[in-house]
Amino acid sequence: MSYYNPYWGKALQNQQKAQAKPEARQQPSKVREDKPGDNGGFDSLIVGRECIVKLGTGETVRGIVSAASKYFYMVSIDGQVVIVNKAYVVSITPIQEGGGGNKNSQGGGVNGNQGSR
Repeated sequence: MSYYNPYWGKALQNQQKAQAKPEARQQPSKVREDKPGDNGGFDSLIVGRECIVKLGTGETVRGIVSAASKYFYMVSIDGQVVIVNKAYVVSITPIQEGGGGNKNSQGGGVNGNQGSR
């Protein structure tokens, strides 16, 4: 038994009418161009150098930072590879090799003298 309701015919006609689409807005262009591998940090300053990595747990890791990604550091310690999550890193201190030319490094006055303090 089929019952015809005249309302449903009007409803279908209203659904089939083309509705006006809102105008598409232009997306704002990026101000800063992202480069592949650039996380906007200082990772390039420590990759390939021996560093002391201090973690939030109080532990320290000393080794060569061989790679850095967005969320992790890969540190080589005596031939072993350790992956460190950046969220747990408190500080990273590069170790100067060969006595360096930094005036603020310990042990260096003129001719190796500490001077009076």
